[in-house]
Amino acid sequence: MADPVTLTALSPRKAVADALHRCMLGIDSNNRALFESSCLKNESMTVVAGPMTFEGWPAISDFFFRLFDLVTTHITSNIRVELKDGADTASMSAHVLAYHVRPDDAFTPEDTSYTGACLYWIDLVKDCGDGLWRIKKWEIKILWSTGDRAVLHG
Repeated sequence: MADPVTLTALSPRKAVADALHRCMLGIDSNNRALFESSCLKNESMTVVAGPMTFEGWPAISDFFFRLFDLVTTHITSNIRVELKDGADTASMSAHVLAYHVRPDDAFTPEDTSYTGACLYWIDLVKDCGDGLWRIKKWEIKILWSTGDRAVLHG
């Protein structure tokens, strides 16, 4: 099955959560179009990752597109969505466990990965054009990490 951007018959809350699912699946499957469908690709988008803040789509895409050179697995859970009836803005929080491996090390017996456990807080807006929810502000708090940080940060 291909990774369709739009799914049918999602409830309003599931449609909000689908922005996070599109984002993670896009990264993990190296599907940039699916990843980008989850983002508000303009100057008002912001990502806060620990001490780093990225504002505007050019800076954010540069930061995230490094992930497309890796083998990744993002496992999300405990997704909570705040959405008022009929609103075009929403927020959510989630727990994420993220594994990052260089492609050449994907099947080596020794552990050469970088793993992080994170909390995400995400603000979203509904796109009037296609009705998809998109990430406007994404705060990433790393709770703990193990492994080779250079896998992710060079």
